[in-house]
Amino acid sequence: MPIYEYICQDCGNAFEKLVPRAGTAVECEKCGSSKVEKQFSLFAATGSSPAAKCEAADSCPSAGSCGCHGPCGCHH
Repeated sequence: MPIYEYICQDCGNAFEKLVPRAGTAVECEKCGSSKVEKQFSLFAATGSSPAAKCEAADSCPSAGSCGCHGPCGCHH
């Protein structure tokens, strides 16, 4: 089952929910409202080189490492 992230339009609560099937009704865990909106999930990427040594340090996916395969030894 996939885990989706939601935000309640009534109370603003952000939460994650295991959803068995697409189209399954989801309610806010805090207030019980069915007015929830699916959010885009972010993911963390890791690598072996610190972002500070990366040419694209300010665009790396995580503060501590870069996974972009580039000439600086990381992964552009």
